Amino acid sequence: MRFLKNFEEILASIAISITVIVVIINVFLRYGLGFVVPWSEELSVICFTWAVYFGISSCYKHKLHMGVDVILSLIPKAGQRYFRLMVSFFLLALNLLMAYLSYNYTMLSTKVTPVMGMSYFTINGVLVVCFSLMAFHTVRFIIDDLKPSDPNHPAQ
Repeated sequence: MRFLKNFEEILASIAISITVIVVIINVFLRYGLGFVVPWSEELSVICFTWAVYFGISSCYKHKLHMGVDVILSLIPKAGQRYFRLMVSFFLLALNLLMAYLSYNYTMLSTKVTPVMGMSYFTINGVLVVCFSLMAFHTVRFIIDDLKPSDPNHPAQ
């Protein structure tokens, strides 16, 4: 259960750790021994890409992306919940659209990387996964906003 709760964070951490380790090893081998691992650059770029997209999804899940609350502050407290719902439905549509477009893009991935021979399907698949995760999180936000508010706590 803990793995599922922290899915994006764990995968982003693994991917960025692999990136850092591979780059450090390759720098040591290049300058220390005059030897270069040919696939290290490809692997580090792939892992960095995965780390970025899982990081984006993680920040989205925790609502850590920057937002502009100017409009929300101009709306009376009673209407803020409905405005948040409207924004969440827009983001749900956007994330589902991006997941769909990413799926189509990934399905067209026929190329392979030059050194490792890894299919771009594997590399681009992170787009589908992360936009789908963000759509899932948006549904969670909508459900939270639809719950009756507690009169003892101020509106968020």
